[in-house]
Amino acid sequence: MSALEVVFVSEGNCPNWNRVRAVLDKVNHEFRHIDVAEVNPAEPLGRSLAAEHGVRTLPALIIGGRLRLVGEISEREIYDEIRTAKHCSH
Repeated sequence: MSALEVVFVSEGNCPNWNRVRAVLDKVNHEFRHIDVAEVNPAEPLGRSLAAEHGVRTLPALIIGGRLRLVGEISEREIYDEIRTAKHCSH
């Protein structure tokens, strides 16, 4: 089984960053087959991903290759989107 890729696009200085980062750390430990990566939109990979997925608001979560969450992101939304993406990837 291939891993579900979760990409966290953030500059690291937004108010929501610490909370989302903490939830992603929990998710990374609780779920098997999930790879969490963090990218800065000011760096080449981040610019490319932001352009490809139409990211206009930070932070943003790209889960399973789709932009799924942006802005004020709750813990419940993260878990729901990951569960949905894992279910759809089977």
